Amino acid sequence: MAKGWDKNMNLSMLTDFYEITMSNGYFKQGMRDTIAVFDMFFRDIPERGGFAIMAGVEQLVEYLSNLHFSEKDLAYLKELNQFDPAFLDYLRDFDFACDVWAVAEGMPIFPGEP
Repeated sequence: MAKGWDKNMNLSMLTDFYEITMSNGYFKQGMRDTIAVFDMFFRDIPERGGFAIMAGVEQLVEYLSNLHFSEKDLAYLKELNQFDPAFLDYLRDFDFACDVWAVAEGMPIFPGEP
């Protein structure tokens, strides 16, 4: 476990708001049980470097393993008046499951690569 990482901390609301609104759209279209595929990548290397070194897979897995929405999170989302009430109920009991395929820690990676 990475030093300083609090695995009990709820980071779910740190996602892009776009991701939550898109999830609401999928839900409203009856796609809540549809399998989806997403890539995590970066666009540019700082300081004009030629490559980066893969790091953070363990933290990504911890984040995904703890993905949930607290009552406080749901109350905030409800206040925004942008989400279907049935979607917020769905998030209350949300149980995320996924597979993660990743480049091994310490390997060179390049911009735009999943």
